[in-house]
Amino acid sequence: MVGEVERGGMEPAKVVEYTIECPYCGNPTFKVEEYTYEVPVFGRILLSVGSCSSCGFKRRDVGVLEGGGPKKLVLKVRGERELRYLLVKSARSAIKIPEAQLEYIPTMYSYGYITTVEGILHEFHQAAAIACAGEQSSQCNDVIAWLEKAINGEAEFTLVLCDFDGLSRIAGENVVEESLDKECLELYPLA
Repeated sequence: MVGEVERGGMEPAKVVEYTIECPYCGNPTFKVEEYTYEVPVFGRILLSVGSCSSCGFKRRDVGVLEGGGPKKLVLKVRGERELRYLLVKSARSAIKIPEAQLEYIPTMYSYGYITTVEGILHEFHQAAAIACAGEQSSQCNDVIAWLEKAINGEAEFTLVLCDFDGLSRIAGENVVEESLDKECLELYPLA
């Protein structure tokens, strides 16, 4: 690591810098910089930052460095406590909430990030609001109403994170780690 910062943590250490073909425009002008960083709760993470000087396409990614191979993480959310659990979601991770029939399926443009369980619900809520804009269907209204209850800690649910790289983690109690199963493999079209 480079050195201490005033907050008491470590500054990111640049690991590598390289230029590749841009996944958006195809020009060989996509510059990527990768850094390691020590983060409380998760330990060492890898931050990747890339941008294309030709078209302006940008990509950010994050993942834990102490991954253990593909896995399925399952968390039973019973209230506000579990909503506050931190998680690292790697770029090649799918998310499923069976009780509400919600799924997030990664694409080649997906990215990793750090959030909370509640943050995942907010992302689903935002996507549902966009998808249902202008619609008055009972299905749209039901999904949005359920998400609002879940965000307020008023609905119990299961969060299933299918991690195809093994770089995701949920920091909290009662997180069950399993092998990838058929349910997960169906959520990953890039396999």
